[in-house]
Amino acid sequence: MRRVAVAAVVMAAVEAYLALRYAALGALFHYWLHGLTGAAAGLALVPAERLLRPTRHRHLTVVAAAATGRLFFALPDVLFLAADLPHATWMDVFGGHIAVHFVPAPLAVGFAVFALGVVAAALAVSDRARDGAAVATLAVVVLGAAFALRAPLPRTLDEVREHPGVALRCILPEQRAAQAPRPGSQGS
Repeated sequence: MRRVAVAAVVMAAVEAYLALRYAALGALFHYWLHGLTGAAAGLALVPAERLLRPTRHRHLTVVAAAATGRLFFALPDVLFLAADLPHATWMDVFGGHIAVHFVPAPLAVGFAVFALGVVAAALAVSDRARDGAAVATLAVVVLGAAFALRAPLPRTLDEVREHPGVALRCILPEQRAAQAPRPGSQGS
């Protein structure tokens, strides 16, 4: 149980850091969208793992699965923040990172699949892995249906500008300097 507590504390610290970084960029929508869908994906894999390889560390598996899924789905944002790599459609290999923005009611869908992932993982660690697998399958169906109903992805920069929620909006250092109040102005 001590390992679970340590893992949970580490995960909470990472989440706090990510939330603060997203918030500083005015992008909490992305934090929630990729956080919910990523954690859901990780949690939805717990029943399969329990069916294929029962383990003594059930709760640690759940924490690790949620954290791994969460970070995998946020990897394009990490690449953007750390290496200034702009978002591109190839990033959909990370759990539909771009396409998920265009599903109907993206945060509601993210929360729904997250809730289903939690139920699937809870059933799996309660020795009901088959029931958990059924709920995980339902989560995949819900997300698949949302992707099937999504709006077309933008293909040009002008189309991306029509959907400002797609990419993180960051202020470049030179723009930040230009916006800073000058000494003696009313802003200081």
